Amino acid sequence: MPQTRRQFLAGAAPAAAVAVLAPQALAAGLTSARKAPAFRGGRFSSGLMSGDPTPRGITLWTTLDGVGGSGSVELEVARDRSFKHVVTRRQIRTSAKLDHSVKARVSGLDPYEQYYYRFATRTRDSPVGRFRTALPADSRQPVKFAFWSCQDYTHGYYNAHEAMADGDYDFVICLGDYIYDETYHSRADGTGVRDDRIGRAEPGYTSAIRAGQTLADYRDKYALYRSDASLRKVHQQFPIVVLWDDHEVQDNYAGGAGADGGLPANQQYSRKRRAGAYRAFFENMPYYPPSKDRVYRSLRFGKTVDLIVMDQRQYRDNQPCDDAIAPACADWSRPRAFLGRRQMGWVKRRLEASTAAWKVMANEMMMMPAKVLGDAYYTFDSWHGYPVEREELLAHIRDRRIKDVVFVTGDIHTFIAGDVRTNMGAGDSVALEFVGGSITSQGLGETDLDAGGGVVIKGNDVNPSTPEALINTLRSINPWVDVADFDHHGYGAVTATQHGLECELVRCQTIKRRTGALLPSAGFTYKVKRGQTSIKGVNGPAA
Repeated sequence: MPQTRRQFLAGAAPAAAVAVLAPQALAAGLTSARKAPAFRGGRFSSGLMSGDPTPRGITLWTTLDGVGGSGSVELEVARDRSFKHVVTRRQIRTSAKLDHSVKARVSGLDPYEQYYYRFATRTRDSPVGRFRTALPADSRQPVKFAFWSCQDYTHGYYNAHEAMADGDYDFVICLGDYIYDETYHSRADGTGVRDDRIGRAEPGYTSAIRAGQTLADYRDKYALYRSDASLRKVHQQFPIVVLWDDHEVQDNYAGGAGADGGLPANQQYSRKRRAGAYRAFFENMPYYPPSKDRVYRSLRFGKTVDLIVMDQRQYRDNQPCDDAIAPACADWSRPRAFLGRRQMGWVKRRLEASTAAWKVMANEMMMMPAKVLGDAYYTFDSWHGYPVEREELLAHIRDRRIKDVVFVTGDIHTFIAGDVRTNMGAGDSVALEFVGGSITSQGLGETDLDAGGGVVIKGNDVNPSTPEALINTLRSINPWVDVADFDHHGYGAVTATQHGLECELVRCQTIKRRTGALLPSAGFTYKVKRGQTSIKGVNGPAA
């Protein structure tokens, strides 16, 4: 048996028989007792993925290009890269109805063990992937993971993924915007490094060059994004825990807002369009929802980390105040759904029941308020646009004395670290938040920034360089923020132990050319002790 990074199973009993289930194929009606013929040829152009690791299970995924009709693809899982010690080998059925995606849940594996896997047709093999199962429930060992979001294919190269692939992580988290339905950049306009020609222009919607609208468009988006070798490399190396945000469907849609999704008519939102986007997401991710379209869930990694995954898009009401950059409007503070009642109750119960050292909240939208000049909020799409639910969740953490809660966050295309405070930032600090920038999506320093009160701060897409004076001004308006970087891209890297948590905000030098150059970690690394509820003053100015 190969040695893992933290071998602990010496002398453990053998695992139960390994089982392989493919409920996606069953749901598609591929249930005939007659054995499906194995495909010949085909290509595994999108690579392969593992996801949602548990102590004894994993979900494995690939897709097969260049074939038609229905048939089967072989899945092999082994303890070694050379596949001399195979633990299971199964034929998985797929068809054009599933866009020839292949997905299975494997159970009966050993806890915290490294495995290798691959797919094959009769004449073609996929690359070899690897995954590590999760720690057993009673383990107190460290947990290492990376988190990221917002990987607009056109705006830059995936240098952050290339750096991430060189790390050593138990799993990685995508916090949403894995694909962009809209195309905002192109090589012709000078802000893109490569092109996305999927979809079509939407009359009257001038913010985007074009957008996908059909199931075929959304499927093509996933294939386009996975044409990038650096992204495929990350998936080949580490299991992923994935959630969605808005761009998997449409920019700033509100899933609970009704037939228009809270969007203007010129954006042509429809329930059919959303259904196609959701279907493509589940076809293309190594995750099985426990019920229709549900992505909120929790995963446990020993006694060290409880990962609580939230869905802040599907159940929300429409954003208040026209989602503008403006002061709070008259009805801003009225109750409106963000998580929704069922999910909110579930999140609160998971937090209260957790006995893990760290309660890590996989969080699409920033929990810290984001304010600009003139007492204006930076739009109302984030938690601060839904203050009733925000205060309900934070009051629950405070009143139930739930310690060591950390939000890891995406969406806003900016690196930010700070304190999560009640009363819209004026109250007690009850948790910490680390915002992991974006892989490539345009940051605040790369575009003209509406700073409120009629003030617009010019950005530079090619060479962003936000003045430190501006950072300090915005930090004075947002006193819970310790540091921020508006200009760079990357991800967050976390090591959690029984005694502390370390988070580095890993920043790439540029995304406009392919390079592995990173910025120094000084000033963007945090070492947090158990019980610590503030990082204000650690790298930035004191409170």
